[in-house]
Amino acid sequence: MPDNDGPGQDFAKRAAADIESHGGTVHVVDLPGLPPKGDIIDWTGTAEDLHALVDKAVNPPAITFPVADLKAWSAIAAQPKGFTMPGFVPEKELTLATGAGGANKSTFGQQLATCVAAGVPMLGIEVKKGKALYVTAEDDDARLHWMQSHICNALGVRMTDLVGRLHLSSLRGRLGNELATFDVEGKLRPAPSFHVLRATIEASGASLVVLDNAAHLFAGNENDRQQVTAFVNLLYSLCQDLGATIILVAHSNKAGDTYSGSTAWLNAVRSQIVLSRPDGSIDPDERVLSLGKANYARQGEELRFRWHNFALVRDEDLPADHRAEIAATIQANHDNDLFLRCLDVRNGQERAVSENGASAKTYAPKVFADMPESKGIGVRRLEAAMDRLFRMGQVERGYLWREDRKDKFGLRRTCADPAPSAPTPRADPALTRCADPALTARQPRAHTHPISKDIPGAAFQGPAPDPDRDSDLDADGDIIGWKEG
Repeated sequence: MPDNDGPGQDFAKRAAADIESHGGTVHVVDLPGLPPKGDIIDWTGTAEDLHALVDKAVNPPAITFPVADLKAWSAIAAQPKGFTMPGFVPEKELTLATGAGGANKSTFGQQLATCVAAGVPMLGIEVKKGKALYVTAEDDDARLHWMQSHICNALGVRMTDLVGRLHLSSLRGRLGNELATFDVEGKLRPAPSFHVLRATIEASGASLVVLDNAAHLFAGNENDRQQVTAFVNLLYSLCQDLGATIILVAHSNKAGDTYSGSTAWLNAVRSQIVLSRPDGSIDPDERVLSLGKANYARQGEELRFRWHNFALVRDEDLPADHRAEIAATIQANHDNDLFLRCLDVRNGQERAVSENGASAKTYAPKVFADMPESKGIGVRRLEAAMDRLFRMGQVERGYLWREDRKDKFGLRRTCADPAPSAPTPRADPALTRCADPALTARQPRAHTHPISKDIPGAAFQGPAPDPDRDSDLDADGDIIGWKEG
């Protein structure tokens, strides 16, 4: 029973060490309520109090899990789950945001953080206003600046209004970004970056934290259920201790699953949102946000929008004339592709077609209208596509192959836009210089429509960024256009 001062505590430690070194058992009993430097003579407790203290020291109570106080609960009304983005992102939870490359997960994360900081709707949905932190390990500051400028423009928000409310952090090129490591037994050990992240959340006061992405922050085995679950619980500790809502961005796998790795990624979280391109859509910029897992919302909820000029927008938020022109351009590009696909098949079969309407049996639009590759769009739309492709310089009449000792001419792609490898029933089709990629260097095909070149946006300047398409990247591997201006 040490005196209530430093020397008393030190003496107790020395005495305990001496006793234990000789095989004894020690229980230190601190007497509550002692004045400074007081000892047992100054204690005012009873014999029963002392007996209880000794019994507790000798027989400490078992450590148990925390148990809810139902009596306290009965005195207050239960509250429904709050949402940062109603229907999609529950409050003070970890949400897994997944999708394939080019689905614009990063854009979604940065734009949602901006909407929360500015207190403006995200794709038509009211969000809970608060401070936000967006952390990326993939983009540098220049890229963040570029994206933020376009997001602010799309939302009608001034960047100066976000000062102190929106915090953007780039970890690109930084070593040691992993938030945790795992020892030889597979047990998680928080890494220095986790403590830095926690301190950053506290300093910024962020109620929404977007982490982009899991591949840079998780250093374990994504197929190991124990490691994945431990990592998810580590992030949940930030939700619990700091009251933060966390979105962890992650890639889907190539097998078609909405996540990559162990099912623990999906099982350990209470919410998953998936960004994707709608199945069967002819619009390369259309996107859909769906609920992959929803413990606090209705499964199957969807939100459709588009990637447009480096931001995400709903069609109904665009001017009516702009929407009509986008739709017309999407259909035109779609019809152009179908026309070229039919042309590739016919030329691959060495069955020439003509641009001349007087050649009834070989008139390309009429022939193509009966082919399954044209998707039933009809002669009139195929005629319009042929006219556009001629004006855009993508098709021409020219030499195709030699047949029966005669040169065969007909409709073909131009040399500036050679045909891709097309399915053909012939084992050895005669390739022309314009049709053979080995003879003519492949050039990126334009996605523009002549009447729409002056209108900004992905529908007119090419589809949204996709790392699988080389034509969207410049020599440095950056998205074409974003460094300009």
